Amino acid sequence: MTGDGTAREPHARAVFALFAVLLFIALFWQLGAPTFWDPDEAHYAQTSRELLRTGDWLAPFYNEQPFFDKPILFHWLQGLAMVAFGETTFAARLVPALAALALVGVTAWLGVALLSADVALVAALLLAASPGLFGLARYAILDTTFTALMFGGAALIVVAALRYRPHLQWYGYVLIALAVLTKGPLALVLCGVTLCIALLWSPEVRGRLLELRLAAGVGVVIAIAGPWFVYMWLRFGDAFVNGYILDENLSLYATNRFGAPPSAWFYVRVIAASLIPWTALIAGRLYDDVRATLRRDGSIDAVDVVLWSWTIGVVGFFTLSRFKLDHYVFPAAPTLCLIGGRAWLAARTRPLDPRNAGARIGAWLIGPLTVVLAGTAAYLLVARLKLPLGALVIPLALGTAGALTTLQVSRRSRPMPRTPWVILIAIAVTYAGLLFWVIPALEERKVVPGMARWVATQAAPADRIAAYRLNRWNNDFRFYVDRHVSMFDTPAEARAFFSGAGPFYCAMLEPAYEELVAQGMRLKVAYEVEGMWVTSGRVLWRLQPPLARFVVVTGAP
Repeated sequence: MTGDGTAREPHARAVFALFAVLLFIALFWQLGAPTFWDPDEAHYAQTSRELLRTGDWLAPFYNEQPFFDKPILFHWLQGLAMVAFGETTFAARLVPALAALALVGVTAWLGVALLSADVALVAALLLAASPGLFGLARYAILDTTFTALMFGGAALIVVAALRYRPHLQWYGYVLIALAVLTKGPLALVLCGVTLCIALLWSPEVRGRLLELRLAAGVGVVIAIAGPWFVYMWLRFGDAFVNGYILDENLSLYATNRFGAPPSAWFYVRVIAASLIPWTALIAGRLYDDVRATLRRDGSIDAVDVVLWSWTIGVVGFFTLSRFKLDHYVFPAAPTLCLIGGRAWLAARTRPLDPRNAGARIGAWLIGPLTVVLAGTAAYLLVARLKLPLGALVIPLALGTAGALTTLQVSRRSRPMPRTPWVILIAIAVTYAGLLFWVIPALEERKVVPGMARWVATQAAPADRIAAYRLNRWNNDFRFYVDRHVSMFDTPAEARAFFSGAGPFYCAMLEPAYEELVAQGMRLKVAYEVEGMWVTSGRVLWRLQPPLARFVVVTGAP
C-alpha cells in the first residue's frame, strides 16, 4: 500500500470508531432512563398505547377520544416498538432514535452521490454531533421520523435528476407518501416549495428536474397516503375535517393561539443554536455563496442550488407561519450539514482561494465558539444546577477542544484535519456528561410521574381520576396513571366533577387546592410532593424557578 493509503487507513478506522461512539451516546445510551418531559412525548406514547389496548390500528385515540392531531404511521411504528419492548419510555423513543440514525445515513449517502466521500463523512459527523439531532432523537415525537422519510424521499428524487438515475425517483415518491402518513400534506407542501425555488433559480436544475415524472409521482403519493385520510373522513365525518384539516393544519399555520408570535428571526436563532458549534462554518459558506451569486462567477453549481433551495424552502415556509415551534425547521438540518461539510473541505483544500474566504473564517471560528460554549456550560451546569464537581469535565472538554481546534485551523504550515475530530470527541464527552449528571438531576425534580404512579396504586377500579390545571403535565399524568383522566381548568368544572358519584383522586397544584377549598369545596389532601413545574427547556435555562407543591386530593367527609 502507498504511503498515502497507509496514512488514510488508520485515520479511517479511528474516524469510524469515533462515529460509532458518538452515535451510540447521542442516540441510544440511557434512551429510556428519563421519564417523559415534553408534553407531546406522553401524548403520542399514550395514543400508541391505546392503539395496542383497543386493537384499533386504523384510527388514533387519546384518553379514549379520537385524536386528530397527526396521521397514523408514527403510531403504527411506535406501537410495534411497544409490542417488542413493552409500554415503556424506551419503546416510545426507539423509533425517533432509529429515524435519526437513518437520517444520518441518508445525509452521508446524498453527500457521496452528489459531492464526495470526504464531504459526506464530514456532513454526517456534523449532523450526528448537532444539538438538534441529540435533542429530537431522544424525544418520543414524530419529527425525526418525518424528516428521515421526507428528506430521504427528496434525496432520492434529487439524485435521480442530477445523476441521471431516474428509477430512484419512484422510491423517493414512496418515502414522501410515508412522510405524508406521518405528519400530513406538509411533506408535499415543503417538497413543492423547494421544487419551485430550484426551478426558478437555475435553468440547469430546472431542465434536470423536469425530466422526471413529477406528476406521476404526486399520483403515487396520493395513491399510498390518500386512503387513510378518506377512511378517517368516512368514519368521523366533519369532526375529522374540522379537527385535522381546518384546525391542526390551516388554522394552526395562519393563527397563533398562544400569545404574540415570535419574531421573524426566530428560526434563524433556532438553527444557530441547534447546529452549534458548526454555525459559523455554515454562515461562512452562506457568505461565499451569496457573494458568488451576486458576482455571477459560475461557481454556484446544481448541488448548491438544490441544498440552498431546500434550506430556504423549509425555513421560509415556517417563518411565514404564525404558530412556531423550535423543531419545525429540523428538516433543514441535513442540507445545512452538507453545506457545512462542503465548506470544511473547501477551507481545507483551498484555503487561499478568495471564493472560500467565508468558509475559512467560519472554520477558524469553530474553536473560539466552542470555548465560549465551554464557559456558558460551566456557569449553567455548576452554578445554576449545582451539579457535582465531576460535571466540570463537560466545560473542560469543550474548552480544551476549542483551543486545540483553533490551533489546528490557524496553522499555515499544515492543512486542516480531514474531520473536526477534536471537537467531535468533546461533543461526545458533553453528551455523555449531560446524560450522566444533568438529566438525572432534572429527573429528581420531575414528580408528576411518581405522583401518577401513586394514584394508580391507590385508586380502586371504579374510582374516578382527574387533573385540575396541570396544563403541560396533563399528558404525563395520563400516561403514568394508566387510567382515563378527566382534565379541566375552571372551578365550575371542578365542582361538577367533585359532586359526581363515587370516590375520586384529583391532581393539582397546592394554590389551586386552596382556591377550591376557599370556594367551599370539601376536599382533603391525600398525597403531596414538591417538584418542578416548568417543562420548557428555554424557561428552565433562563430562570431558576422555585419548586412547586403538587397535591392529590380526595373528597373530605
